[in-house]
Amino acid sequence: MRKTKLFLAVGVLALAAMVASCGAAGSSSSSEENSTSAVSSGSSASVSSNSATSSAASSVSSSSNHLGNPPTYDSESFQIHYRRMDDAYTDWHLWLWPLNGAGAQYDFNGYDSTNGAVASYPLNQWSLTGADTMGFLVKDKASGVWADKDTADDRLFKFSDFPADANDVHNLYLKSGDANMYYSSDYKILDIVKVAQFVTATRISVQLSTTFSSYILYKNGVQIGTGASTFKGQTSFVYDLTGGETADFGSTYSVSVTFLVDGKTLTKNVAMNVLYKTDAFNNSYYYDGADLGATYSADATSFKVWSPFSASIQLRIYNSGTPIAINASVGDDAFTGYAMTLGDKGVYAVTVEGDLAGKYYTYFVTNGTYPNGQEIVDPYAQSAGIDGVRGMIVDFAQTNPDGWDETSPLQIDKKALTPYETHIADITSSDTWSSATANASLAKTFLGACLPGTTYTSGDVTVKTGFDHIKELGVNAVELLPIYDQANDEVNPTFDWGYNPLNYDVIEGSYSSNAYDGYARIREFKTLVEAYHEAGINVIMDVVYNHVSGVTNSPFDVTMPGYFFRYNSDGSLSNGSGCGNETASDMPMFRKYMIDSTAFWASEYKLGGFRFDLMGLHDLTTMNALTANLKTIDPTICVFGESWTSGTSTLTTSLSCQQVNEDEYVGYGAFNDQMRDALIKGGLNAVTAKGWVTNTSAVVATDYTTLISGLKGFTESTTLVGTEDPDKTINYASCHDNYTLYDRCGKAGITDATQLHYMPMLANSLVLTSQGTPFLLAGEEFLRTKNGDGNSYNSGYAVNALDYSLKITNADIFANYQKLILLKESADGLHLDATGAATFRVTMTDDQNQLSYTIADTAASKQYLIVHNNGVGDLPTVDMSGYDLYLDTRNRTDLTLGSATTFLPFETVIGVKNVA
Repeated sequence: MRKTKLFLAVGVLALAAMVASCGAAGSSSSSEENSTSAVSSGSSASVSSNSATSSAASSVSSSSNHLGNPPTYDSESFQIHYRRMDDAYTDWHLWLWPLNGAGAQYDFNGYDSTNGAVASYPLNQWSLTGADTMGFLVKDKASGVWADKDTADDRLFKFSDFPADANDVHNLYLKSGDANMYYSSDYKILDIVKVAQFVTATRISVQLSTTFSSYILYKNGVQIGTGASTFKGQTSFVYDLTGGETADFGSTYSVSVTFLVDGKTLTKNVAMNVLYKTDAFNNSYYYDGADLGATYSADATSFKVWSPFSASIQLRIYNSGTPIAINASVGDDAFTGYAMTLGDKGVYAVTVEGDLAGKYYTYFVTNGTYPNGQEIVDPYAQSAGIDGVRGMIVDFAQTNPDGWDETSPLQIDKKALTPYETHIADITSSDTWSSATANASLAKTFLGACLPGTTYTSGDVTVKTGFDHIKELGVNAVELLPIYDQANDEVNPTFDWGYNPLNYDVIEGSYSSNAYDGYARIREFKTLVEAYHEAGINVIMDVVYNHVSGVTNSPFDVTMPGYFFRYNSDGSLSNGSGCGNETASDMPMFRKYMIDSTAFWASEYKLGGFRFDLMGLHDLTTMNALTANLKTIDPTICVFGESWTSGTSTLTTSLSCQQVNEDEYVGYGAFNDQMRDALIKGGLNAVTAKGWVTNTSAVVATDYTTLISGLKGFTESTTLVGTEDPDKTINYASCHDNYTLYDRCGKAGITDATQLHYMPMLANSLVLTSQGTPFLLAGEEFLRTKNGDGNSYNSGYAVNALDYSLKITNADIFANYQKLILLKESADGLHLDATGAATFRVTMTDDQNQLSYTIADTAASKQYLIVHNNGVGDLPTVDMSGYDLYLDTRNRTDLTLGSATTFLPFETVIGVKNVA
């Protein structure tokens, strides 16, 4: 997840294996951007370090509770004071995240004898653009389980509520086990209007942090009611509208509260987001038209945006997609403004005559939440200029490479797909990709990732690299980490996985030859798609609809504040993504957006599938409808995702796409992290834990039975039954999150070179000979390493690049993968549906160190006998008489298949014979 995917929380399962999209607070079963301490870390936006601080990358001494005076800074900073009755702080740390960015672990770096441990950091360590709030939780650093928090919920440190002292420090005081947030060292509670919202169409509920004396209610600035405290200690009240009045969606309600002790008066707008879920709202404002965004023709372009309660919207047309602030030499801020008109269902519209193709546009929106107006990109924009700050009006007829009309995705049964997960930059960012000077400018780009003819030579051995390497491997699908427009610097790009969505329907410019030109990114990505299709490879897109890079000033929040995101009962943003926010797929207009967006990508870019990040945050109704719509475009389109969250969501589990509901998926599937954990103990397991593949002394029985389920294409274990349908199962041993297989084996304590060579191969031998859809992390085919980095979301190009020199070093492993992939794609005995899988038999040994089974390739009239062996105990012999050798992953020259075939540890042997 970006992490910037960052939070994690514990989900419905007792076992969590974490994923993260952005960061921290949740329970998940796979780990997307895990930090090296078994916590979730960011997947896209990074947290900058400060040499004077201790950050996620540096820790303070754990040998003493008393850390000395906290660091101080010349700039504005904050201090979080944390007091425990046992005065024991060694095992505790903070998880911090800006509301518009990633989260990470931060240690306490100071101590005082009165108020305990102190975390002192400068605000400029984070980019807090448009916000003055940090999310935080206090967590047990020794645990990889997000349930081990000091209090149950994430909390928000809003700096404007805690004024800086004379040293420009914002101080926040906490007590262990106490959810209150104190503003002084003597633990005084800050006066705050915590919640003010309509709970019905006629009732307003207000919750306060301390006692109050009176209040006044306003509608559009005009007083409509008053009230006073009615009993001692009262910290909440309700107000019922009078005279039969009901909430007017087009009006702004606010409440001013005078607090009892300090006499302070605070005002807060009354939120209506609860009412947005009602039939009354949907009947009045749901818009089902297919024309939101810019609809281009050579004669005129129409613009439509859904923004029911905005006071005004101005369309701005620019000749340039570059603001002067980004590039003064090529930028131009001149625009022509057009007033938009509010019509039915809350849609603002305007039509501009003339051919606007290639021009850029924004909306300037004014409403109660943004009274001074905010310029935004159209949520439905389909291209953009530099850094995605201005949308582009596109004539897609100008974007098609030669032959585009004739290309299309391959029609492949999902169970015959072999998705290969990679990042656009990883394919070409290593020095081993190409030594040709002429290719240097194409490194890290779409065009580089589809460039044929690149090689790497060492001594007298030359191997294919890049695009030709992927073709040679034989996979029939490539899943690309996010290639939509991200919240990053396209002028001077740095490595990032891309889990920080900015403009969902826009292609990321930093992968193009010219990020300033909104057409270049489209043409070049289409060139890549066409090239892969010609090579027999579908393109699957990693999509992250579960959160945005930052809510404040985002197009969704500006056009309809309080609608597109989920909120906690106290009015704060729900954070199931771990990135500070989560979108609300269950709200009809965001459901429509997701359906419209995926249909656009599938149709315009001819994609073969979608991989959904943190799909557990999406509701079943949306995912079922979205997939059904995609099937009308391409009946074999592949849709799958992560069936978990990365934090605690307000979406009811029974309505979500989490693992326990997999049987309710229609037409799409999910990652089988149960099998992954049985193989290698990934996710939230301790890095020293060992699975069936990495064990050398004893096998855990539950791992063995879980593997059998996985080989049948089932997602289940002793703690979970997800599905028994291979069409819904994605089996895998590694992905971009966490460690490569080689590094994971090393982290588990394996030091023997032979074992490190063959263990990773064994893991994916099981994956590639299982029912369901296998999934491969790029580079595993030559034992890729990231030098032990388990969360490389922003670790740079060097760490993440595919090092093709390993293809020479580990040539035997590459050859094994070629044979396994070919078998998986061609043998229908590995493409069983739920009925066939129910009768699929896997033989287990008493010592649980060997798995064997047969599969058929009916088209070729062949049968295969597959035997997997781990490194525990004495391996039994198997009768393989009558079979010829198809594959021995250890490439023994003395191997003979017979009635008592012997095996080596960490070896897969596959025999083949003709059948009538």
